[in-house]
Amino acid sequence: MPPSVSGSAASAAVPPRPDASPVDAGALRRWAGAALTVLGRHREEIDALNVFPIADSDTGTNMYLTFEAACRALDDRLAAPGPAPSVPEALHALAHGALLGARGNSGVILSQLLRGAAAARYTGSVVDGGALAAGLAAGAESAFEAVARPAAGTILSVAEAAAQAASAAVLAIGELTGQRAGAHSGPRGLSGPAGADTATALPAASVTGGAGPGTAAPAPLTANHSLAYVAQAAAAGAREALARTPDQLAVLRDAGVVDAGGLGLVVLLDTLAAYTGGLDPRGALRQRRLASARSVEPAPTSARAEPEFEVIYLLEATEAAVAELRRGLDEFCERGGGDSLVVVGGDGLWRVHVHVDDAGVPLEAGIAAGRPRDIQITHLASQTAAPHPEPPTVSATANLRPTRAIVAVAYGEGIAGLLEAAGAHVLRTEPGRPPGAADFERAVAATRAAEVVLLPNDAETTAVAAAVAERLSAGQPAMRVAAVPAKVTVQGIAALAVHEPARRFDADVVAMTAAAGATRYGAIEVAATEAWTMAGVCRPGQVLGHVENDVALIEDGQAAAAEAVLERMLSAGGEMVTLVVGDSTEPGLPEAVTERMRTRHPVVDVVVYEGGQTGYPLLIGVE
Repeated sequence: MPPSVSGSAASAAVPPRPDASPVDAGALRRWAGAALTVLGRHREEIDALNVFPIADSDTGTNMYLTFEAACRALDDRLAAPGPAPSVPEALHALAHGALLGARGNSGVILSQLLRGAAAARYTGSVVDGGALAAGLAAGAESAFEAVARPAAGTILSVAEAAAQAASAAVLAIGELTGQRAGAHSGPRGLSGPAGADTATALPAASVTGGAGPGTAAPAPLTANHSLAYVAQAAAAGAREALARTPDQLAVLRDAGVVDAGGLGLVVLLDTLAAYTGGLDPRGALRQRRLASARSVEPAPTSARAEPEFEVIYLLEATEAAVAELRRGLDEFCERGGGDSLVVVGGDGLWRVHVHVDDAGVPLEAGIAAGRPRDIQITHLASQTAAPHPEPPTVSATANLRPTRAIVAVAYGEGIAGLLEAAGAHVLRTEPGRPPGAADFERAVAATRAAEVVLLPNDAETTAVAAAVAERLSAGQPAMRVAAVPAKVTVQGIAALAVHEPARRFDADVVAMTAAAGATRYGAIEVAATEAWTMAGVCRPGQVLGHVENDVALIEDGQAAAAEAVLERMLSAGGEMVTLVVGDSTEPGLPEAVTERMRTRHPVVDVVVYEGGQTGYPLLIGVE
């Protein structure tokens, strides 16, 4: 059924909505950027709802980091030499980036939704309502196929409902067009050029929360108008499906929540509806709380213990080999060895996700099928924010000061001094010895602040920080604790730079999260032994250039490596470079790199900090 519009609303005259620019790769990136901002704003809210498939309170964070990786990949594609990509090519870049950066069950499914949308068959020369409906339908179908045992009441149900609402909206537009065409040649297609001349009045679907006008506006049926209408219909369908999820999944009903992954998808579709309707999604959705937080303690729904490990990895393999891997892991899960099996991807590169008791089984299956890499194994029990009989070990509520504090993890005394100078309470640790939940709780207690922001500054510690934040906030009604997913020190520095205690707590956390997420990171490292890397074989004493999590290049000197890393990172754009100097940095290196930046990139600001870290002569951030 198409979204309903009341008769009085349908006949009301409202000002015409502003036409958006024709959708191209640049417009897609602007929507993606706005969607990432809004997703970051609601990250904690989504995390708090996360009880399925395991209550580890990280769905919002995983979806944010997955979509952040997608946006970075699209930035790289847009910055590449040659003609600008088409919309399908830009969608492929988004999907590929999401596949490479997929985090958790929700992130893996999100990557497949994007991949399905990118692979849809688009007709015509522009992206209109019909194209959007085709993309949503293909994405939902692709995601269902990727999940070994799809469950109703999850993000899959929300995606399917959005696709059905979009398809119904396309049919409704076709019927309206045919009625008005009358003596003409029949129903007008939706793939004509933007601005096509027709007198059809276009009803605007209502979207809860004000993402669209909610009334019918007499306007020409252009491709942009049809896109806005279908986007609003899809968002409304998704929101209605999200409200039904507790009735479809017992664990949600028992916990009194809606599906967390479904809410993340609603955020993306709501942002699309606002964007195509001529509104700034970041403003339209700024104040709206999207779902109720957990209202009751989750009740046990099964006597079976949850699997012990989450295993995720990228796999280079043929389609036939992956089909065999999937069959084998599905049978293993069916025998009670695990659950939550999701295999997504294609064209030789796949992302495998599964929850198991024996982490070796999916790894051995991956090795038998092809070449696994980017292997992530998480002990689920340590990530689950389970109820505790005793309150967290933090100061009593009566002793809390009405102040806001930042707890930042520092690997080395030089970094610690740098973070302290920026106003943070420093949690000192050493490389290879990340802090645990108890360390974070003690650090929070020491601040005695009523509001605390955690900066883990390490990719492997972000989930621990998020779980601690959730637990402490739930245990102390007068306390608010949030974790910013800063994966490296330079992202923590960027977050601290925009920290503003006078802002509302949520707004401050969002700003810090956005600043951290917008900072690409790299480093240089001196090889101690001969080793094989992604950039080739290095000899002792050569300098490795890291970009994000990969060794991107090998040079004979620190300055050459640092400059090459920066050139690669700046190829996707950037306004500010942060250099953190270590204790083994060659004399004159910061000055040489700064001068190189002034010559090659005069509009880019360079900031140098003395970090004194060991292991990496130079840490690099690009904002």
